[in-house]
Amino acid sequence: MKILYIYRYLLLGGVTTQLANRLGFLRGVSDPHFIFLSDHGGRTAFGNYEKLKVLSEPAPIYEYINEHQFDLIIAIDTKEITDYLIEKQCQTPIIQEVHGISYKLNYLVEEDSSDFQGYIVPSSFSKERIIEDYQAPEDKTYVIPNCLDTTLFTPKQTELITNKKIICWVGKLNDHKNWIGFLDLAEKLAQVRDDCVFWIVGGETASMKATKHFLDEANKRTVSINWIDRMEYSEMPELYSMVAQSGGCTVSTSKGESFGMSLIEAMACGCPAVAPTVGAIPEIYTETLERLTYELHDINSCATIVSRLLDDPNERSVQIENGMTKVRTNYSIERVVSRYYELLHKLTKTQEIW
Repeated sequence: MKILYIYRYLLLGGVTTQLANRLGFLRGVSDPHFIFLSDHGGRTAFGNYEKLKVLSEPAPIYEYINEHQFDLIIAIDTKEITDYLIEKQCQTPIIQEVHGISYKLNYLVEEDSSDFQGYIVPSSFSKERIIEDYQAPEDKTYVIPNCLDTTLFTPKQTELITNKKIICWVGKLNDHKNWIGFLDLAEKLAQVRDDCVFWIVGGETASMKATKHFLDEANKRTVSINWIDRMEYSEMPELYSMVAQSGGCTVSTSKGESFGMSLIEAMACGCPAVAPTVGAIPEIYTETLERLTYELHDINSCATIVSRLLDDPNERSVQIENGMTKVRTNYSIERVVSRYYELLHKLTKTQEIW
């Protein structure tokens, strides 16, 4: 099967990471190509893979499609390209993947459109949301969770650069990710503990205005924040492992997640991850992992959970083991992408044997 993926941003974020994870499996059973509308330094996630282009206008994309005769087009949160291809009466089957939590599905492809095959979303939360809020057709909306390369994301031996416990936040510097909530948490913990350091990882692609806002807010605090604006995807397992070996944890303060990729990345590396009960996060945090969740904006509860992880060896051990098991059992590339590929065949009625 010859597949074309189309996405707006070639950056080191959740969607690019997911595409790179899938590539490891898909290139062995199909012929995947990638088009991005703009380049923000995310090419390194794909290594030396050559079938990747940056094309900013729809017309060259349409020409590329005609030239390569794809079996399937998968557009991810990229309405303008989907609309253009349907308007051009593109004969290649189209699937729309919806990953963004704030992405407005204020449109629908006509259900009787012969080239539109449906929506793929990473969680039951996302499925319910686009059905209830945007009237997506239920029988054309499918859930396939995100996957993780569990051979790359695994505990690593690292050399600690601090003798304190690292409390780490990973994400973009936007309002949705709620980095300011982490500053509040750091300040609160620093008032009662002197054994922690606080890291924020991410934000290289933030606007100058957003960066200034972040730095201004960080400088107002009574606690020091170490900001790492960029880290290569291949370096993330070492980061999570260092956080874990320091005796620390990661913390999400996000206002909503369609999945929660950084959370399972941390868990896979033996690093406990504390998270709010928003979006799809409760789908991941079941059984004992539920003890690592708190209500959004309840910084007191979040601080209590973090301190328990730092101070209670038994709780820490249980959460590390259960987190690693959860990821290996539910989110490995082999397990998820084989299901994903079966679904693509079903939707396109491809008779290829793989």
